[in-house]
Amino acid sequence: MTLAFAALFCLILAGHFLRMGALAGVLVCLALPVVAALTRARWALRALQALLVIGSASWIATALRIGAQRRAAGEPWLRMALILGTVAALSALAAGLLSRRSVLERFPAPPEGPAAGG
Repeated sequence: MTLAFAALFCLILAGHFLRMGALAGVLVCLALPVVAALTRARWALRALQALLVIGSASWIATALRIGAQRRAAGEPWLRMALILGTVAALSALAAGLLSRRSVLERFPAPPEGPAAGG
């Protein structure tokens, strides 16, 4: 369920990147939750968390930029700020939930030491 919550916010972020014309960002947002679900690799989980944190920062930056434009034009901005702030907070929450013990147990860390081939 936690992975589905994270995937939802990746989908929302993919829409944001699509609107900006950043097709590479769209592909990463769509592919990473699938890769994490299929491989159950710890690196994929951490990459998904990083994407959600970066996405959260992107939502905040977008809210600040649009808010400044709207204030300069004398247009309302509070509702937009609340919506984008909520999306940013929920994206960060999704990233944080991926650190729960119950999730980490399903994404085993690679073995450490010389016997691991390193």
